[in-house]
Amino acid sequence: MEILDLEREYNIAKETTSFSQHQQFIKQLLSSDKEEIVTYHFELLKRKENWELYQRIRYAFIKRGTIADNFLINRIKIEKDPELQADILQLLGGLKSKQALPLARDFIKHKYPEHRHRACFVLGWVGVQEDIDILSDRLFNDPKHPIRGTAATALRQLWGRLPDMKMKILINLKKALETEEDEDAVKRIIISIQTIMKKRFGLKENIEEREITGDVDIARKRTLKALTLI
Repeated sequence: MEILDLEREYNIAKETTSFSQHQQFIKQLLSSDKEEIVTYHFELLKRKENWELYQRIRYAFIKRGTIADNFLINRIKIEKDPELQADILQLLGGLKSKQALPLARDFIKHKYPEHRHRACFVLGWVGVQEDIDILSDRLFNDPKHPIRGTAATALRQLWGRLPDMKMKILINLKKALETEEDEDAVKRIIISIQTIMKKRFGLKENIEEREITGDVDIARKRTLKALTLI
């Protein structure tokens, strides 16, 4: 399929939120690994007028595997748009690229908040023991509360791969819970602790809806009480 044909199909897909219509376009998009098609696929990440379509197109890039990995590693060296840089990092993390970990450690120190935010995701996916301290620093000190919350859930993901680090991660989450003032960040910290301790303290997470419900104040008191011996 040629780019003109893909562009025509994209213009149809962007007018709907239909999953099947989007998948039909993505199937055509992935039907070729020619350099110009892969580049066109990447350039579509600049178009966010249909948010659902954008997210599906971004995720589909991972399905290109090694071709995507090589393309993104070369692209991040020259890309100037910070939003696209953040997308590249997230995609490399999804690909479990060898470059994802060093890039995430670099991005998490960046002044651009979205770089730090995506870096937390990636460190949760591919980080190792030393990244507990890096994520904990964002959990304690990042000026943006969504990033502090994401750092908490990234520590939960690290625990899933590094269960021997349970105590260290819980100690850091407890420290954050004692001082955190933002309600959304508090929810994410408590949910992470609940998962690691395999207990319920009053909050419920709906992953599909990206929603956490329950009485935050009561859950916080219960969680801290359960952590008194740590």
